[in-house]
Amino acid sequence: MADEKTENQGVAEKISVMNEIFEGLISDASELVEDLYWGVKTYFFYGIIMILFGVSEIAYNANALQERLFISLFISGALLFAGFAQVLNYFRLRSKYSKLFKLKKELRKA
Repeated sequence: MADEKTENQGVAEKISVMNEIFEGLISDASELVEDLYWGVKTYFFYGIIMILFGVSEIAYNANALQERLFISLFISGALLFAGFAQVLNYFRLRSKYSKLFKLKKELRKA
């Protein structure tokens, strides 16, 4: 009987600790989704910047390409590839978390 009481008290303490943890998670969930949303947006932003740097590298070094100095072509290709990879990663993450973003938008309206 005493063992059962101590066991019940232990369970009650665990439940109260878990309740505090979940309350903290719920209060921080809105901020977490907002940070995640802007983090995903930065993939698109930096991807576009990398693509523009790659295109400008090709345009700026057009004379070097005619002289068959291909290092600038390699650099611009790497920038274009990395930019496209970032943009694709943006679309992948946006579709992965779209339900979460829609839920956040609906909660903001309410």
